[in-house]
Amino acid sequence: MWEKVLIAADFSNSTHGRIACTDCHQGRNEVLEKEEAHEGLVIAPSAGEASACGECHASTVEKYMDSLHVTQEGYFTAFARRGGDPDGEAFHGMFEARCANCHASCGQCHVSRPDSVGGGLTHGHEFRRSPSQTNQCTACHGSRVGDEFRGKNTGIPPDVHYLGGMNCMDCHDGVELHGDGTTPDHRFANDTGPQCLDCHPTANSTDSQVTHHAMHADRVACQVCHSVPYKNCYACHVEIDRQSLRFPSEIDFRIGRNTEVTARRPFEFVLVRHIPIAPDTFDPWGLAMPDYAAVPTWRLATPHNIQRTTPQTESCGACHDSLSLFLTPAYLDDLIDRGLMDAQEIEANRPVVVESIGGP
Repeated sequence: MWEKVLIAADFSNSTHGRIACTDCHQGRNEVLEKEEAHEGLVIAPSAGEASACGECHASTVEKYMDSLHVTQEGYFTAFARRGGDPDGEAFHGMFEARCANCHASCGQCHVSRPDSVGGGLTHGHEFRRSPSQTNQCTACHGSRVGDEFRGKNTGIPPDVHYLGGMNCMDCHDGVELHGDGTTPDHRFANDTGPQCLDCHPTANSTDSQVTHHAMHADRVACQVCHSVPYKNCYACHVEIDRQSLRFPSEIDFRIGRNTEVTARRPFEFVLVRHIPIAPDTFDPWGLAMPDYAAVPTWRLATPHNIQRTTPQTESCGACHDSLSLFLTPAYLDDLIDRGLMDAQEIEANRPVVVESIGGP
């Protein structure tokens, strides 16, 4: 006799627990032998376009299939912007084989840990409306967002919102995570997602009673003053033994010019971080990026390590008396000298660098 799978009592008494196993997992429920019962078994019924979840949650699943969690469109957009062919058989085939396991199905947010971090049921098959910050959210978004938010970077304090008892779901709601039925090019190319003004409506206003808020309204992103150093990556590893893995991530803090101005982000100055890419990122796949320098490698950053008081808020001179916190040509030259950046990135990041605070 095969051992039975342990299912928590909370699941058995739940709405999902009253649905027959075969309604979602298929297989055969009229036999007792394991091999026969598992004929046609669907291990992950929420994965793919034929998600079993759609039987009861049709509108949500329909929208979700176009979300970035499923399409990962941002990677294809980035490759195309640098001259690659994301629709080509070579890239698409390698991406599906090596990267697609980061796709998040409904079940990987609501009943199990994501496959990319080992999988496994989190609460005995019990479905949870809100994903677990530890088992789901930061299981995938841990190396930057999770470490920043919880203060795991050495010498960097946790985000004040984390210390106040907030978690991911307090800011990132269902519409943002499930999608709105459209397929944005990347994560900043849509109208979803939290803004500081959602909870602090007067912070970015010329009428603010806080002098610094009034002076910087719509010109300086909130994180420029209220964030602290965060992680930057100077390469990407499509293969585990890639040479670039010799270069570790670095904790840094850089203010740059906003090259992606939108109504939601009208700021002139934003925080930027070096994204995880290098000219030879896809060499192991036999793919090139002939227009690597067509777009910046320092892009908009929204660090999750917000502090009420930072060196920037303690002294106007931290920003106005020195360019030490800014992304300057001299700083990029230093990264190139250290072998962390390629020389062609100088031209790529020209729109982002700051040569003078009061300049055009």
